[in-house]
Amino acid sequence: MKRNSSRKESKNVRHLRRLFRSAGPAIKSNRAASEVIGYVIIFGIVMLSIGMIYAVGFPVLRSSTDATQFQSIEHGFLILQTDLFKVALDQAPVRTTKLGTAEGGSLRSDPAACNLTIEIIHSSGTVVNHTIAMGNIEFNSRVGSVACENGAVVVKYQAGAVMRSNPRMFNSTDQGDILFSLVKINDSFASRGGGIAQVTISNPRFNESVFNTPAVYQNGELRLKFESEYADAWERFIIDEFDTTFVDGKSDKIPFNELVIVEYIVSVDVG
Repeated sequence: MKRNSSRKESKNVRHLRRLFRSAGPAIKSNRAASEVIGYVIIFGIVMLSIGMIYAVGFPVLRSSTDATQFQSIEHGFLILQTDLFKVALDQAPVRTTKLGTAEGGSLRSDPAACNLTIEIIHSSGTVVNHTIAMGNIEFNSRVGSVACENGAVVVKYQAGAVMRSNPRMFNSTDQGDILFSLVKINDSFASRGGGIAQVTISNPRFNESVFNTPAVYQNGELRLKFESEYADAWERFIIDEFDTTFVDGKSDKIPFNELVIVEYIVSVDVG
């Protein structure tokens, strides 16, 4: 009896052990494989997300930041324009404008950056050409460039140039009177962007005028030509203000009863 029971128990025990041996390793192996696959999937999702951020998110964020900074610089140039006229018109002897400049850009002034040619055709048929170096103050960045030239604020993007604020060039079409208030910048400077630039505008108190200002002309015609990086913006302004057209960069004849030209000269410096 003892021998039979021990044999029976040993057979049962051996049978259970075989079952556990066959099932146990399979269960452990499936669990390990599932964990590894899960880690791989999660790691792949994380790496894909990081890649998407670098490929799409950062350029979009950088572009948005650059555009916001450039809009702030445009606003600063509108303030600069106001200070420029205050000095030019003797409303203040000196003005200092603070401009926040973007990283990677450059701020400069160039006396030869903008040239205006005024061709005056007298009633007698005599033609006189005057070319004035207007100069400008300009900021360049990855987004575009913005400048103050001849008292106007002009902006240039990849698609072209636009005028943000008009100069003091007026046409009274009813009376045939035209007034040009020309603001010349006769200094040069350059500085890198990425901080606050202080642009100081002052009146040099000396005469470099082409005209004996104010110069007054009676009963004639004139033609205008702008040589500038922003020439297309200037041409659109002249077309709208003086009801004319442009051919080969020069306007068609603009008639006048009286033409008044006044020149102002300012000095600029950056600190």
